Amino acid sequence: MENNSKIEFLKYYEPVHNQLFKYCRAVSGNTEDAEDLIQDTILNVIEKFDKIKDLSVFKSYIFSVASNLHKSKQRRNKFKAAFNEEEINQIIDFGQNQEHYTEFKIVYEKILSLPDKTAETLILFHISDLSIEEIQKIQGGSISGVKSRLQRGREKVLSLLKTKEQLKIAMMLLTF
Repeated sequence: MENNSKIEFLKYYEPVHNQLFKYCRAVSGNTEDAEDLIQDTILNVIEKFDKIKDLSVFKSYIFSVASNLHKSKQRRNKFKAAFNEEEINQIIDFGQNQEHYTEFKIVYEKILSLPDKTAETLILFHISDLSIEEIQKIQGGSISGVKSRLQRGREKVLSLLKTKEQLKIAMMLLTF
């Protein structure tokens, strides 16, 4: 990759880095796997960067690559992201409040128990702060399909929760 291409790549990558890292960490379940996923994603995107015709879609393109790489790894390893207590603080900071931390753990596990595409939609929207349009570009389908997955996913997570505290945490996370 030429120096100008590296600068151009960084110009598009830096604004999405934090969102991409949050997404990778959430779907991977831990920092090490998230870092591997980000590295694989960056390598894949850098290799094809000069072939991207419309850089206005760079954000959705890089999230699509990360999503596809993660799905491929899941298929190969038949791996479902597990809750990692050390990593959850990096997704949402509860400070010293252990009760909220425990309740969030339960809510997060419920999200991960949903069908993969629904869980990914909730993570992309609520944890990575992507727009519905960006999620649609990443996952394909229609805008209404993304909205349906968000709505059904929220409803399913809320129906799986048992305590008022869990519902409170879910409402904080899954703001409507």
